[in-house]
Order: sequence, then C-alpha cells, then structure tokens
Amino acid sequence: MVVALAGMAVWAGAVQAQTATPDTSHSTTLPVVTVQGAGAASATLGDAYAATRSRSATKSDTAILDTPQTINVVTRTEMDRQGSNSVVQALRYTPGVVGQYADTDVRYDWLTVRGFTPQRYLDGLVLPFGIRGYAQPRIEAYGLERIEVLKGPSSGLYGQSGPGGILAMTSKRPTEERLNEIGLQTGSYGRAQTSFDFSGPADEEGKFLYRITGVGLKSDTQYDYIDDKRAFIAPSFTWKLSPDTQLNISAQYQHIESNGGGGAPVLPYIGTAEASSKGRIPRDRYVGDPDYDRYTNRQTLLGYTLDHRANDVWSFRQTARVSNVDSNSRRTQIGLMATDTQAVRYAWAFPEKARAFQIDNQANARFKLGESEHNLTLGFDYLKEQSRFVESQLQILTSGRSYALFDLYNPDYGNLDLHAPPDATIINQRRDQVGIYAQDQADFGKLRLTVAGRQDWTTTHTDTWLASGTDTGVDAHANRFTGRVAAAYRFDEGVTPYLSYSTSFQPVAGTTRTGATLKPTTGEQYEAGVKFQPAGTESLYTASLFQIVQDNVSAPDPVNTSYSVQTGQVRIQGLELEAKARLARGLDLTASYAYSDSEITKTNAADTTGQVGNRMIFVPKHQAAMWLDYTLQQGPLAGLGMGAGVRYRSGVYGDLNNTHELKGVTLVDAALRYDLGRMTQTLRGADISLNVSNLFDRKYVVNCPGPTACYWGNERTVLANLRYRW
Repeated sequence: MVVALAGMAVWAGAVQAQTATPDTSHSTTLPVVTVQGAGAASATLGDAYAATRSRSATKSDTAILDTPQTINVVTRTEMDRQGSNSVVQALRYTPGVVGQYADTDVRYDWLTVRGFTPQRYLDGLVLPFGIRGYAQPRIEAYGLERIEVLKGPSSGLYGQSGPGGILAMTSKRPTEERLNEIGLQTGSYGRAQTSFDFSGPADEEGKFLYRITGVGLKSDTQYDYIDDKRAFIAPSFTWKLSPDTQLNISAQYQHIESNGGGGAPVLPYIGTAEASSKGRIPRDRYVGDPDYDRYTNRQTLLGYTLDHRANDVWSFRQTARVSNVDSNSRRTQIGLMATDTQAVRYAWAFPEKARAFQIDNQANARFKLGESEHNLTLGFDYLKEQSRFVESQLQILTSGRSYALFDLYNPDYGNLDLHAPPDATIINQRRDQVGIYAQDQADFGKLRLTVAGRQDWTTTHTDTWLASGTDTGVDAHANRFTGRVAAAYRFDEGVTPYLSYSTSFQPVAGTTRTGATLKPTTGEQYEAGVKFQPAGTESLYTASLFQIVQDNVSAPDPVNTSYSVQTGQVRIQGLELEAKARLARGLDLTASYAYSDSEITKTNAADTTGQVGNRMIFVPKHQAAMWLDYTLQQGPLAGLGMGAGVRYRSGVYGDLNNTHELKGVTLVDAALRYDLGRMTQTLRGADISLNVSNLFDRKYVVNCPGPTACYWGNERTVLANLRYRW
C-alpha cells in the first residue's frame, strides 16, 4: 500500500507537469481577511485542496513547504465537498487521526492524533477542557475556515500540549468583498438544518468589516430516543485602525441539547463485537431511560486579536479570549450483564463547568544578519482556568428487592420515576499557567534552521469532596522547559527534506479515583520527512517517519472509567503519507496512509497485568484513505460534480490489557453536486449537493474500552443540501 501511494504521487506529479495549469475561470475564492497581518497565512491554491501557508505551526506566516513539521490541512472547500458537519467528519481522510467513537457522539469531538488526545486550539488559543472533559466546547464545523493538524510536540511555542500533535482550527473572519450565503440541509433521521453566512464591508471606505455566521439544527440520530438540537451564532468585526494596525473582535455562542443523553449508547461486547445467544444488538438500540436521560451544553467564547506592524522589521500581535462552558449530563447506562441478553443498569448525573481566560502576546522580527535571514518570534502567554465537576452516586435500577433487568433485544422503557441521585464527588480545580517562548527561523541560503524554546510555570489547586465526608485540597506545581530543533533544505525542484527533534509538556486536568492530582505528561519526538510541491501545480505531497515516547500516560481507570490512571511510558513509531493534488482541471485528490506501531514500554508499578509490550488503545496499525472529486468543465452537464472516497482502518484495542481486538473496517463515501446557475442565469449562485457516508451501510464496532462499553459506528447517512450565494 505504501508503494502504491508513493507510485501514485509520482504519477500524479508527472500528469500535472504535462497537463495541469492553475485555472480559476470557474472557481469562487472567498478572500478571507483576517487580522493575521497577511492573508497568505491561511492561503490555499485557488479552490484546490492543498494549502500553501500556515500561521499555526510557527506563529508566523510561513510556507508549509518550509516548515519542518508534518502539517495536515483541511480547507473549507474540502469540508464542503465531503459534506463534513463536524470536526471528526472533516478529519476522516487525514492520516494518523482516529475518531474514537466515529461521529456518533453529538456532544463532543473525540479524537486521537498519532495515538494521543490532541489539545484543541481555536484562532491560536487553547480551548477549555474541564476536569473530566465534559466541559469542553464542541466547535461548529460550519463556522470554520480551515482545520490544521500539527503533528508532533508543539510545546516549544504553545506550551501545554501532548506529543501527538495539536488541532488548530481557524474561524471564519470578515471579508473585504461582500458575501451572502444561506443554506438548507435535510437527510437521514429527519434532519432539518438552516445556515447563513453574511460578510463584507460595513462602510464605503472598507475600514470596518463584519461577518455573522449561524446554524440551527433539529434532528434525530441513529439511536432511538436520542436527538440533536443546536443553535450556533458567531459574529465578528474587523476595524482597520490604520494601514499597519487592525483589530478583530469575535464571539460565538452555541447551545446544544439532546434528549436521551447525547452520547452513543454504551453496549456489551457480547452482542456487538461478538454475537450473543440472540445475535447482535440492533444498531439503533437505546439502553437508557427516555424520561431521565438528557444533555445540555451552553458555550460562549468572546475574544479579540490586535495586530500592529511597527516598521519593516517588527510586528506585534495580542490575542485574548474569555471562555465559558456549562454542561449538564444525566444518563442511564449498563453496569453489568446478568445474562448475555439482560443487563443491570444504573442512573447517574455528571454536570461540569469551566471558565477560562487567556492572553498571548507575540513580537515578530524579520531581518538579515550577515548572509543569513531571520524570522524571530518572541512571546508571553497566560492562562487561568477554573472548573467544577460533580458526579452523583450510581443509582442501581431495581424492581422491588431485585435488580430490574433490561432486555437488550426486547426493551421496556419508562415507569422508573428516576431523579438525580445524591452527589458522590465534587471537584473544584483552578489552574494557572504562565509561559515565555522564543523561536528563530534562520535561512542560510536554501538551508533553514529552526530553534524554539519555551519555559512554563503551572500551578494547579484541586479541592475534592467525597460523600463519605472526606474533604481534601491538593496543590501541584509543574515547571518545564520544552523546545524544538529542526533543519530543512529546499531544493529548486520543490522538494524539501527535513529533520526535527521536539519535546512536550502537558499538565493533566483531573484526578485519580482516590483524588490525587494527575502528574504532567512529558514526551519527545524524532521526525524525518520530505515535502514535495511540483512547480506550477496546485498540489502538495508529504511523507514522514517519526518516533514518540511519552511518560505519565493517562488511560481510563478499569475500576471506574470516569477516572484515569497513569500507566507509565508508551512508545509509538510510524510512517505517514499524504497527497493533496489537483490532477487535472476540475479533478482533485486527497490520499493518505499511516502505519503506527505502538507499545506500552513501562508501567508505574510491577506489571502484574502483563500490559508491558501491549499496544496502545485506539491506535490502528494501518490507516488508508482516498477521496477523488471531479467537476465537469464543458458540455451539457458542465457544473456537475461527483466525488467518491474509501477509508480503511485496521483492528484496534480498546483496553490496555488488549483483551479483544476489534476488527478492521472499510467504508465508502460518495457525493454529487450541481451548480444550478449552469442551467439558467435565474438560478445563478444556487447549488445543490448530495452526500452519503458509509454508502454500503457497513456494520462495525468503533470502540470497546470494556466488556460493557462498546459502541456501534455510524450507519449509512444521507445529506441533501441547497445553498444560495449572492
């Protein structure tokens, strides 16, 4: 498969060298004007899938080809053509990224990158997570301009992040040209969604720009009794104070509500991955209580970015944001199996809140020093996050003096008169983090050396109250220096090989089951790679080899998966390939492959479980994906577009003991779209599209961290869209 993908890249480059030239006669490019000081910082090649520049990886406007790090970018064009309604969906063709529950959880985007949970950033600032991860915002995909996956440790600039990588999302920002868009979407499970996106200058001089984006959704899901209702609105405003100074103020509010608890039903291994005496449990089976289970999430983000260019050398940026996330969850779940078809359930509640303030100050200088050219970045940032998590007692459902058995194949709902159980645990946590950092990108002709370093000081105070009467307070202090050293050499042919070494440091939010504060994780990565952008083409090919070692790794506590244990040390090494290519006029390709060899190398205590040598959870050895999209350019069907994709993931383990390996799965997606303006000028600006995920309705288990904690993957999903722009 690796050989095939490499051969495909060579063939594609040859085809492009002969036939492909940039064509914009039938494309619509939205000129995104951000306060980054340079629109090129988020540039793509026309409406192609390949991005050319990134600000996230280096905190300065840098060509991706010159950045000594693997960067996977999903553009707005690619998201639209693949029908991506969530961040998880947008990244399904990205190598090394795994959706832990596919896209069945309406509450959150659960992902791993190179085997680790990525820290999520929006517009350069980290998003709150809370103590247990329930008070994290789910970012609306329609409100994003692009998503970047920065592979490997980024602590040298960002501080608190794991070794696998970070997720850097960029919001839609005001445009200099007027944009008006409304959309309607319907499809599987009675989906009804409306969206709008309005942007442009607010005055004749173009000194003030605005944008307002919104989504309203009401839908059922593939599970009985679980629905998905949400409202999202994101206004932003840009003020050009002078030719050298810009201020952008942005806000977003989202309300998510789900009867049925929002999360996918948690099912037993026997009945999903393996058949029970009555076969397999239906994929729409709901195991909760419709009158009790409920999920709500209210999230508010308000921030600004101020950019100022002092002269030809120095520029300054300040970004700040206040975040507020308030989630409330009540669920009824399976506690144990009485037989292979009947379960004992329990009810519980686990509300969580998180408040965060953060500010990042950057100074950037571009100058020459002798024969070398430098791009120097200096920065200081501060984060304060306060979280509160409440977990109720587990109320076992009974009938008289006996357990109330729930038949998974003939369920009987209701008549339970459930109320929120008494509190069992209350945790209040406050975290303060201060960081200073510096980076120099020095060019010596075609050789670029990148050196970055950062010092972090983090203080975490955790108060834990237990129903038993225990009340404890724990202070944890973590100071760490992290960094990156890398070298890249750019050949004239558009080939850039690179080598890098980087380290990570991440304070871990949460406690163990006993109330102890979790230790910060530390990690390091060695990476060697090559990037190739054929001259005169709208394509980018990347390949990388890497090895990551992380200490103090967290995993679900097998006694109570709401808590974590730290298993010691893990290692993952692998290969990643990606192609973002315009093969010919109107023909676009995304292809990727990832090989990941993971291993638990140490545990904190005597290895009585035999976990040393086991594979990490949620890490498939092989991933491969390909999406091909073509738009007819001429003839009576000009404007008709079609796309098809295939995704493969090999088997994964859901638990550290590697008890059962879930089978691999291959899924097929398809898309059709048509520009109605090609039919008649009256419909100019209107287009329709149809997207189908899991076209052949493949039945598979996506995750199984325990014997009664398995999850079905997504069924076939059909979405129809009508969009009008003017």
